[in-house]
Amino acid sequence: MFDFIIKKYHERQLRKFMGTPRDKRIDNWDDIKNIGMIFTVGDNNQWNLIHRFITAQQSQGKEVYLIGFQANKYEIDYIFSHTHTTICHEKEDFTRLGLPKEGVASAFLDHSYDLVIDATVQPNFFGKYITALSRANLKVGFNNLSLDNQGEMDMYDMTIQGNGPIDFKEYIEQIVKYLKMIKKTNA
Repeated sequence: MFDFIIKKYHERQLRKFMGTPRDKRIDNWDDIKNIGMIFTVGDNNQWNLIHRFITAQQSQGKEVYLIGFQANKYEIDYIFSHTHTTICHEKEDFTRLGLPKEGVASAFLDHSYDLVIDATVQPNFFGKYITALSRANLKVGFNNLSLDNQGEMDMYDMTIQGNGPIDFKEYIEQIVKYLKMIKKTNA
């Protein structure tokens, strides 16, 4: 019963923030300068993939900010070596209703982004909530077609579809591929 109430509360929160006015815009990958990424804390191999992505983008002059969700009792055996990384710990940083406590996500949400990438495994309220709250021109998420119910997906301007859990490397490659196809025309 309590889970049902929390789920309905989460759905209401998402709908509330999805309607926030913002400047929606799709830029060519080469014109994107600020990227926000939402991820679920995983193993060292996953972090290495994320870190390689960050390093590649920084070498192209892009700024990357990260916010990660660390599940209760999930132990990590590595260090988050990127300075613009916020980790939200499920046990300490969330209210009883599953929302990040005030100020926890501020370091991430205080920035405007050309692109926000939700790289969390769906269904994931944290990824959707941070995406809905973020000030980004373009919001991208992953749509796992093999799941019956991922919940609300309207906070994303673009979704990359796949069958099965998200493959981070392939997901990022798809985003970059599609955004490189964007051509600007002078009106």
